[in-house]
Amino acid sequence: MIREERTCNTPLWIIESGLSKGEAGPAHALASRFDLSFRRLRDLASMEPGCVPPRLVMTSGSSAAFAGLSLRRRFGVPVVHCTHHGTTGFFGQRLFDELILSATHPVRTHGTHVIPVLGPLSIVSPTLYERARHVWGERLEHLPSPRVAAILDAGGAIDPRRASVLGRQLGEMVRAEGGSVMVSVARGVAREVAESFIAGLDECFSLVWRHGEPDDDPTLGFMACADAIVLYGCRVETVIEAAASDLPLFVEAAPGRFGTWNRLVRTLMEQGMLRLFDRDISPWLRSPLDEAGRVAQMLRRRFGL
Repeated sequence: MIREERTCNTPLWIIESGLSKGEAGPAHALASRFDLSFRRLRDLASMEPGCVPPRLVMTSGSSAAFAGLSLRRRFGVPVVHCTHHGTTGFFGQRLFDELILSATHPVRTHGTHVIPVLGPLSIVSPTLYERARHVWGERLEHLPSPRVAAILDAGGAIDPRRASVLGRQLGEMVRAEGGSVMVSVARGVAREVAESFIAGLDECFSLVWRHGEPDDDPTLGFMACADAIVLYGCRVETVIEAAASDLPLFVEAAPGRFGTWNRLVRTLMEQGMLRLFDRDISPWLRSPLDEAGRVAQMLRRRFGL
């Protein structure tokens, strides 16, 4: 649960740098799993005089890392830094009390205070899916089952012709099953691509939402209330969010050899988290991916929170 506070007497402080305004980074995602009040600081200049020191500081971004280390020298508080696997992580394991290394493939670590995680940490969790199912269930119950959530994102190179073929394949399968499709078109998807995909669904019973429409974003609700999820051209972050559900999860294209997305999808396939879509949405037993929740439990035990 996210319980962000603006007072200085909070047990958990978050400092993140290198983000756009309003954007939440990995330290924020991790803090949201502690079930504790936490405070976000832009930098040390925003810290009021006389503040009660926190019990733990979590950082992400280079300038935030230096700010966190400054707080450790000043107050003696432990600092956890979130970063990507690479050179920064190798040197950082000697500086922080714990280092969270995000990677798109399994990583072997040699440090005693290094925690590798699969993919970027996300605020989307199995608990958030349960809440979304409760909020959206009644609004979507008119849709016939099986329901397929089709997430059309801008992370892959899908042209209008390919989009039409993909929409037709999905539509034929869903019509044969007597079900429905819930389509979410993300930011950045070309209009021609979205329209081609939707037209390809043909007479399939479908509900479509496009980014920028005035309604609430139903993407999480679509996935929570679906019987299966199919990802089209999705970014790494979207893949991680979808994997936090316990539903059958599919991608439309097999992963290649190189690139962040390909490494992550290949790893998730090897772990049985997702499969290649082949007109079959039969379920299989799999556990939700919740790296932020796993790490939060480890840190709470480690620092007695």
